[in-house]
Amino acid sequence: MNRETAPDWPQIVESHSRRVFAVAMRILGSAHDAEDVSQEVFLEAYRLHATTDVRSWTGLLVRLATLRSLDWVRRGRPTAELLEQDCAFPLDPAGELIQRELADALRAAVGRLPERQATVFVMTHFEEMTREEIAESLNVSLEAVSTSLYKARQQLSKELNVQRREG
Repeated sequence: MNRETAPDWPQIVESHSRRVFAVAMRILGSAHDAEDVSQEVFLEAYRLHATTDVRSWTGLLVRLATLRSLDWVRRGRPTAELLEQDCAFPLDPAGELIQRELADALRAAVGRLPERQATVFVMTHFEEMTREEIAESLNVSLEAVSTSLYKARQQLSKELNVQRREG
């Protein structure tokens, strides 16, 4: 869509709000925080469309949701646990504590990654996007996506192993 064509904002919001919210929710684990981030994302997209040609609203909005959610984590805003919604069985109190600590450690470690690595990691593991989809969304090569993902995994593994040995 070019800048001269006015987008149908109600349609864009209706079509993409669930996906934007889901991205934020997967990263933040808090519906309240995800709603705040979703609002920021749509406001930023509205402002961006005036100066940028948007080829894919889905790609742009997922990318913005990922980046703004990671910013939220980096600012140290309180969030619920990342892994809570992935638990398929009830945990005992000790298991819940371990899960919470793991989620906190993962959230903090992802928040310390360089922006592109964090974005690629989140899009791959939380949004289950293909490398091709990520490359298109970020406007980079498949090789750049693969390299960023490899570096992110290496850094996260290193950080989480150090924390495990120290803890």
